[in-house]
Amino acid sequence: MEWSKKKLGFGCMRLPLLENGDVDATLFSKMVDLFMERGFTYFDTAHGYVSGKSEPALKACLTSRYPRESYTITDKLSTHHFQSQEEIRPLFESQLAAVGVDYLDFYLMHAQDRNIFEKFKQCHAYETALQLKEERWARSSPPVVLA
Repeated sequence: MEWSKKKLGFGCMRLPLLENGDVDATLFSKMVDLFMERGFTYFDTAHGYVSGKSEPALKACLTSRYPRESYTITDKLSTHHFQSQEEIRPLFESQLAAVGVDYLDFYLMHAQDRNIFEKFKQCHAYETALQLKEERWARSSPPVVLA
């Protein structure tokens, strides 16, 4: 059973919502607490998840409540959030701020297909992500994952 704790992540694409469409922070915090209490530590989000509310919900319910070394965060570079190389760095910085961390453990190149791959190449997204890795992750050197 111990091996499974290292292989299970908390996906934040869908979160509990209140009637007004906001994330139910009370319930989400309880979910995070239970997940962490059981020894799990991996959380996955993206800029567009829950109509842009997933990253701030993680800040409110996880990163502002637990020490940074106690969890792993994955976020994603999604093609519909940038149109040029110049927009990637500000997007990345806004993601860090929204999640409430200084670095991400993994930054995925999201939803790759032929067209998205071409856009990422044209916008030098891969090179930019590697630059961000060198600049932001020098202390712990988490990987950039091309997925």
